Amino acid sequence: MLAIVLEAAIRSSVLIVAIWIGLKALRIFNPHILMSTWRLVLIASLASPLMVGRPMFTVGADIPPALLVLTGDMSISSLASDLAPASVGPHGTISQHFDWRLLATSIYLLVAGWLLLRLAIGTALSWRLQISADPVYEDWTAGKDVRSSPAIKAPGTFGSTILLPEHYGTWDALDRRAIMVHEESHVRRGDFYVLLLAAINRAVFWFNPLAWWLNSRIVYLAEARSDAAAIEDIEDRIRYAELLVRLGHGPSGSTSLAMARSETVARRVEQLLAETRLPRKIDWKARAAIVACVLPLVAVSSGVVAQAPSPPKADNDATTLDPDTMAKRKAEQEQPRTEVPIDAKLLDNYVGYYQRAVLIFTVTRQGDQLFAQLTGQQPVQFYPESPTKFFAKVVHAQISFVTDPQGKAAALVLHQNGHEQLAKRVDKAEADRVAEQLAKRIKDGTAQPGSEAALRRTIEAIRAGQPNYDAMTPELAVATRQQLTGLLRGLEQSGRLQSISFRGVGSGGWDVYEAKYDNGLSIWRITLAPDGKIAGLLVQGGP
Repeated sequence: MLAIVLEAAIRSSVLIVAIWIGLKALRIFNPHILMSTWRLVLIASLASPLMVGRPMFTVGADIPPALLVLTGDMSISSLASDLAPASVGPHGTISQHFDWRLLATSIYLLVAGWLLLRLAIGTALSWRLQISADPVYEDWTAGKDVRSSPAIKAPGTFGSTILLPEHYGTWDALDRRAIMVHEESHVRRGDFYVLLLAAINRAVFWFNPLAWWLNSRIVYLAEARSDAAAIEDIEDRIRYAELLVRLGHGPSGSTSLAMARSETVARRVEQLLAETRLPRKIDWKARAAIVACVLPLVAVSSGVVAQAPSPPKADNDATTLDPDTMAKRKAEQEQPRTEVPIDAKLLDNYVGYYQRAVLIFTVTRQGDQLFAQLTGQQPVQFYPESPTKFFAKVVHAQISFVTDPQGKAAALVLHQNGHEQLAKRVDKAEADRVAEQLAKRIKDGTAQPGSEAALRRTIEAIRAGQPNYDAMTPELAVATRQQLTGLLRGLEQSGRLQSISFRGVGSGGWDVYEAKYDNGLSIWRITLAPDGKIAGLLVQGGP
C-alpha cells in the first residue's frame, strides 16, 4: 500500500509542478482560472492512488515470447531442478532483516490516521455548532440558511449554511451586505466541499509538502474569488479591505470556511490594495478550454496514459550472461526478502497458466495466499514483496508478473540462480493440451524428436573441448562454459563412450538417457526448446 501511495504522491507532485510552471509561464493570475485549474489537480491527486498501475491505454506493449530456461543450480554436473530448496538457518527458516517497510507503513498510517481523525472531529464539531446555532430570519437573509451563535468568532460557511457571530446586529448595512455576498459566493460555488477534499488530500499525502501547498492555495483562491464578488457588489475596495482587517480573527485550520482566516487576511488585503480592477469572470467555454489544456497533463500523471511496463529483460544473449553478471544476480536473488501487505484482490490478476516451452507454471490462489506449481513439482507458496513481485521462503527464487493495462498478468518471470526468465500466459485449453502431451509422452515413453542425437553430439563435443554453444539456449551455454573444465575431467576419467540408451521421460518432461563408458556410466537428462536447441542438460554420475 505504501508503494502505491508513494507512486501516487510522485505523480501528483509532477502534475502540480508542471501546472505551476505553465501558469507562471503564461502569466495567469485570474483567481477564477486558477481555482478551476487547481480543482482539476486536486481531483487528479485524490484519484491517483486508484490509477497507479491501471492505465486506460498504453504506448508500446510488446511482450517477448516465453523462453524455457534450466533453473535450479544451473549445473550440468549434478542433478538439479527448478525451484530447488534453498539453504536454511539453524531453526529451519531463512534469516530476515528488520522489516523497515512495515515500520514505514506503520508510521504513514499513524500520521495519516491522526490527520484524518482530526479532520473528522473538526467537521463533527463544526456540524454540531451549525445545528445548535440559532436561525436568523431577517429581510437581508433572503430566505437563505443563515445562523448565529456566540461560539462563532467570524463569518463563515459550513456546507450551504452561512454562520455569523452573535454580534452581527452591530454591523452597518454596507458591511453586512459585503459579508453576505462573500459567504453566498462560497455557498454557490461549493467551496466548503472543495476545501474538505483538499484537507483529505493533505492528510493522505501528509509527507508531501506540495499537498500542503495545494491545500493552502485552494483556500486562498476560494477567498479571493469571494472577495472579488463582494467588492463588485459594494464597489468600495478600501472599505472592504478595512472590513477584512477588522474581522481578521477567523479560526486557523477550521473545517468551516471563515471569511477572515488569519492565515490569509494579510495577503488578501495586500492583493486587494494592489489591484485596480476586478478579475474577469469565466464562462463555460473558458472552463472547457481549461479542462482541455489540463486534462492531458492530468491523464499522464495519473496513469491514464502510460508507457506499458517493460518486462524484465530476458536472458536472450549468451554473450551478456557473463559469470560476474550471473553472480551478482544470484547474490541479489538470495538476499533475505521482506513480506509486505498488498490488496488480496490483486492475486486474482495473477491466477492462471504460464508456459515455458513444454512446461507449465500453474498459479493458484488459496484465500490470501499465492501458490505456483511447475510441471512435475509440488506447489510452492510465494509471498508478496511488492504488488507484482513475490518470493518463496523454501527456495531462493522469486516470481514477478508483467501486467497489461487492466492489471491482469500477461507473463510470469522466474528469478532464480542468476537468471530472469519469461513465461507467456496461456489459457486453460492450451495448458491442458501441453499437459496432455507431456502425460502421453511419459506414459508412452516417447522421447522428444532429436534429443538422443543432440545428446550424442554434445557429449562428443564436450569431450573434444569444443561444445557447440550455438546448439544451446543462452542460459545453458553460460552454464556449460562455467563448468567445462570439470566436465572434461569427468568424461576423460569415464573413458570412451560405448552406448546411449533411452530410459524414459521424467515427470518434468526431461528425456532420461543412460550413457555407458569404458569406466562406468552416467544418467543424462535433456530437454529441447521449441526451436530444437538444448534448453536443459543434467548429468548424474554412476558407478
